[in-house]
Amino acid sequence: MRLVHSFSPFEEVCLLFDEKDAPLNVSVWRENELSVGSICLARAVKSTETGWFLDVGNNQTVYLNDPSFFIRPDGSVCWSKLKEGDFLIVEIIRFPTREKLAEARVKVALSGQSVLFLPWQDKASFSKRLPEETVEHLTERFKETNILFRTACQFATAEEIQTEIKFLKQRWLSLLGKEKTPQVLFRPKKDVFRLVREYRQDLKEIVTDDPQTAAELKKEFDCVTYCLQDVWEQERIDEVLDSVLSSKAILPSGGSLITQQTSACVCFDVNSGSGKIAAANVEACQEILHQIRLKNLSGQMIIDFAGRKDKKYLYPLLKHLKQENVFIAGFSSLGLVELTVERKTRSVFEAFSKDRQAAALIRKLWYCTPISEIKIFASFDILNIIQDYLVRLKDRLKVNINVQISDYLKTEGIKQ
Repeated sequence: MRLVHSFSPFEEVCLLFDEKDAPLNVSVWRENELSVGSICLARAVKSTETGWFLDVGNNQTVYLNDPSFFIRPDGSVCWSKLKEGDFLIVEIIRFPTREKLAEARVKVALSGQSVLFLPWQDKASFSKRLPEETVEHLTERFKETNILFRTACQFATAEEIQTEIKFLKQRWLSLLGKEKTPQVLFRPKKDVFRLVREYRQDLKEIVTDDPQTAAELKKEFDCVTYCLQDVWEQERIDEVLDSVLSSKAILPSGGSLITQQTSACVCFDVNSGSGKIAAANVEACQEILHQIRLKNLSGQMIIDFAGRKDKKYLYPLLKHLKQENVFIAGFSSLGLVELTVERKTRSVFEAFSKDRQAAALIRKLWYCTPISEIKIFASFDILNIIQDYLVRLKDRLKVNINVQISDYLKTEGIKQ
């Protein structure tokens, strides 16, 4: 496997490729967006029948389902009803989309390799996958009340676990009581570092065009290549994204799988084409799992297999859909297979559904060679997006940049 990382001030894109150089996963990280796992100091703004709208700073609002308790800015737990104007600490658990605000929860968690630190919990808890003897040993060895011991802790020494607990507690204490206005207190590391650690055993090469990212990765990995030029063109990332965003995937037997994401769910439609229906359905199962991983799909999903819709025919197909993060819910009355995948990241459809022109323009300017004062002609929507990045672009390029509203996208003053 190899990982390709491309930087621009607007967004950082990561692409994971397999041994045959086919894309396995695409991820986008934006500095100004709330990411899952971020911990925020929030202010309760307005209540609804089922929850609250919270201000988390930077003109961003998140939604919180009505909580039974909340954590005050000093870290204490309050069991009273949340009131308008109250400050509380929350964790972001879902990305914002066009239709929905980001979602938060009061059950904040700081994650380590072996344990989770849960500041609201008053007793230790354990992964259900831990052997009973391991749970007994941990109970005797550790007297912590706000720790969840993960499955991985059975492979760590007591000293390593204790060090991790101490680190997470110190991180939590560093977030408390210092800030007085709504804002992000903690944000997980960028996607490039998450992916590198997740696939570290299989990665043979890591390519990046960002010197800071390269320097940090080289502290742990020997297979890091820093590219002086924009890797976007070198790796033909636009072509890769177009293929990933395509709704149609061809199956080996000649059929196809259509993948579409709506605001309610992800829909998979299997077409047998000129091939055999049975073969197309089996092949589609593996392709569905591939599409879930490739496109970062999650939430509620339905599959419309080709051919017969009775349970006797469909049930044998379910074994081909088994995967750790996939929960098969059953069949609808119309013979559609229903499943869910835990939402941890944004899908590529959500990440790249807008702003691709603005992103391309910012990236082009970031890596360009100026030959005079730069002029940008673009629509109001594009100029409105790049306005926030003009100062950084001017500092990097050492030239003045003028913008002008136009129906046509054009740049002057740079080497083409």
